[in-house]
Amino acid sequence: MEARYLYFTVHSTSNLINVQKFGEMKVYAKARYFYFTVHSARDLIDVRHSGEMKVYAKVSIAGKSKYTKVDLVNKMNPEWNTRFCFFVPEEDIIREDVAAVIELFCKRSFSYDKYVGQLNLTLRPFYKGECNFSVHRNDSKRNESFGTLKFSHELGDKILVVQEESSSSSSSSSSSP
Repeated sequence: MEARYLYFTVHSTSNLINVQKFGEMKVYAKARYFYFTVHSARDLIDVRHSGEMKVYAKVSIAGKSKYTKVDLVNKMNPEWNTRFCFFVPEEDIIREDVAAVIELFCKRSFSYDKYVGQLNLTLRPFYKGECNFSVHRNDSKRNESFGTLKFSHELGDKILVVQEESSSSSSSSSSSP
């Protein structure tokens, strides 16, 4: 059996214990929409020995990953202005403990994509505005910057995530660009 998730916007602040439908017990969690925008990166280190940098970003929040399109034009100063929507558990929002990892990769045609650098962040969900942080490499022993990344985030509506068991055998997957 595969789990299926239903999402409901919460318009009330009452504490629900469970949701019942046709006598079946459902598991639920309170969550929030969390909008994360990857704007651009600047002064990235060129990781290619030949060819041009074509960079994309992978954003991971609350156990889910999403990808920007590859910037084919701006080389070491890519611009995406891509907005993603994640579902973040309400308890993480209350604790102000939203972990995010933004990894940058250089798209290559005939080989695996090349790692450029990353940010490991604990976001303050109630903060609104743009942020600039240094990009680091997890394979570097030096504490130096490999460029900067500009992003922003904001909280959205509260939602109720309901899990129900389903007998369907369909599956979905997320792929990189």
